[in-house]
Amino acid sequence: MNNQQQTLKALSMLQLAYTTDMSEERMLLYVRMLGDVNPVTLEQAVANTINKCKFLPSIAELREECSALSAYVNAHEEIPTPQSAWERVIKCASTYGYEHGLEYLDGLTLKCAKSIWSSFNPLMGDEYNEASCRSQFIKQYEQEEKREMHRQRMANSIKDNHVLLKAREKAEKEQAMIMSGQKQIEVTRTGNLVEVAKKTNPVDLNKILDNADISDKGKALLRSAIGG
Repeated sequence: MNNQQQTLKALSMLQLAYTTDMSEERMLLYVRMLGDVNPVTLEQAVANTINKCKFLPSIAELREECSALSAYVNAHEEIPTPQSAWERVIKCASTYGYEHGLEYLDGLTLKCAKSIWSSFNPLMGDEYNEASCRSQFIKQYEQEEKREMHRQRMANSIKDNHVLLKAREKAEKEQAMIMSGQKQIEVTRTGNLVEVAKKTNPVDLNKILDNADISDKGKALLRSAIGG
């Protein structure tokens, strides 16, 4: 039994569980759109959704259930809730102080804590407002959590698409070069952004030789070697 047949078998329960007519065209669409999911995971996801959905689950609902199952099976660490993350920030700030508290945070909690950490500076005196800091932290945390979930969903969607994976790898390498200063972004006259190699100043070898701590004879030999 090939992968497509296994996917069809996993989805076949939907035809029996719901009164909605699963036409051949719809079933083929489900098979095609969910063909990248492990059939074993898909079969369990179908069973789960049948037990909790009154109506025929959409492809998106089945995929979400598959993602939740995979995360649980692979023991992926769950993202802490915004409130629990904030409580951890407060605990680290009070236990380890302003100077060292950030060292005991990580991941999304650390990223969001950095934006409000100056509030814990003892030099701030009475200016610290816990309600305001908490609100700012949780708002940023929820936004970053959505971005991370979107990024993970995109990563999962292209994991078997070699063309898109290669394009993503290329983009990541180019972004790393830009961040390291090896490339820079310039704006053309038409307003488009383009990547260009970073301009570097030419090396003046003769000047380097003039300042080098070697004999004049050695300098002359090196100049003749480089044509200077």
